[in-house]
Amino acid sequence: MVTTCTAYHRLTSYNRYRMSGHTLDWSNQPVVFKDYPGLEVVPLPPAAPADQRPGLLQIAVSEWAVPSMAAISLEQLSLVLALAYRLTARSRHAGGDFFYRSVPSAGALYPCELYLATRDLPGLPDGLYHYAIGRHGLVRLRSGHFLDSAAPHAQRDRTAPAPAVVFLVTTIFFRSAWKYRARSYRYHLLDSGHLLESLVLALKAASLPGKVSFDFNDQEVNAFLGCDVGQEGCLAMVDAGAEGDGLHREATAAATRLPEAIQAASRVASQEVSYPALQEFHEASSRVVEAQLPVPDMIEAVGQSPVSWHPILAGEAQPEQMSFGEATGRRRSHRNFISEPIPRSTFHALATLLGAPCPPAESWAFLPEQSIAPGFLVGNVEGLDPGCYWLDRSRLCLGLTRAGRFLPPMAHSCLDQEWPERAGLHCFVAANLEVLDSTWGPRGYRYAMLTAGRLGHRVYLGATAFGLGCCGIGAFYDEETAALLGLNPASVMLYLLAVGPVKRALR
Repeated sequence: MVTTCTAYHRLTSYNRYRMSGHTLDWSNQPVVFKDYPGLEVVPLPPAAPADQRPGLLQIAVSEWAVPSMAAISLEQLSLVLALAYRLTARSRHAGGDFFYRSVPSAGALYPCELYLATRDLPGLPDGLYHYAIGRHGLVRLRSGHFLDSAAPHAQRDRTAPAPAVVFLVTTIFFRSAWKYRARSYRYHLLDSGHLLESLVLALKAASLPGKVSFDFNDQEVNAFLGCDVGQEGCLAMVDAGAEGDGLHREATAAATRLPEAIQAASRVASQEVSYPALQEFHEASSRVVEAQLPVPDMIEAVGQSPVSWHPILAGEAQPEQMSFGEATGRRRSHRNFISEPIPRSTFHALATLLGAPCPPAESWAFLPEQSIAPGFLVGNVEGLDPGCYWLDRSRLCLGLTRAGRFLPPMAHSCLDQEWPERAGLHCFVAANLEVLDSTWGPRGYRYAMLTAGRLGHRVYLGATAFGLGCCGIGAFYDEETAALLGLNPASVMLYLLAVGPVKRALR
């Protein structure tokens, strides 16, 4: 049984000498839009996200408004959804049109779905809705009021007013498992982290208060959503509007079972293959445990002791070339890097984005900063020597551990791809698997990977807004990348993003 962070990550690691190839069954390719036949799609009011200001830096570094009795209009909800998760481009292929989205996805397989439970929104009856991204509309799955101050995921004040909206992020397993098999749970979590951070930034841009929840009763919430638990599962929630604790425990648990036709919508291919390691670990990570404190500093836990620290010059310059709304629409994965230096001010702005605290997640003694250790492999940054730097997010400074040019060997460790070598820098996220296991149990893997995805989304949007290219990398030879970063035996790299100037201007 695969029931620990260490066991799952090691089992799904790539090794250049022990990899077996497989072919893709194109006749059984999963559909990327979830459909509920027979249910009406209610269109949302038009939104103009490209006009949304201020810029990304100001939104990311600002504190999220304290939850209050803030009302949310249908127009605001439409804007938030358009900023967070929308179709942004179309390409034509022999098999039909393919649509890109405002969040990246491993292999462009888009496993994530977005739901929302609403309360007292003018023009929208209370209920549970699925967001139909292809039509920018809502499909009502349940009618009635399901938001209250006693939530299955809440551990705090149950007497406060309930939120106006609770967003729920799920992943459909086979969409990514079709290509990546058991390793796909890594991408489910990273992709969900991207969507989660996109939603948080959208709410902040719309000046709507809220909070993130990583801990909840998986069984109750998935039943409430009507997910076929073998095919789809909820990984995160975001409350928006008033202070509250989200979904009412009794209402959620007592909600009637949704029809089989709704549960069947979790199936996205005619013949879905189940991968035991994925299912076993997802089930193990579905249990929330109280954290074992104190939590070690993750930079030290992965075996790093920087020889020197350099402050990040936050606010040195404002390199943004577009508004936040425009950046969400123009975000793409770019690999056509060129050998030009990243300006010093741009790098410091990017490091500031990564250093800005994630809005605290509702969890048992959990803070996002505690589950991961981010850093940079610097190759071609103006005024900064090449080397491996670790980011202390609490002090907003960089710690150098080793000087040298690490981008070529890292590119070699990323399945021998050439394009990452031409980037100006690599952003990475690492963690100690044994610390995750001993502190939070298998759910610690969710914390770390979701947080890695959240930081990765900031890198993507920052690169776009600053006129750079970016491409995330989740496929690499795990032992090689850990050795290259100088990690101890219990630690691994979770995510890598290549950033730098590209041939084609983004504007």
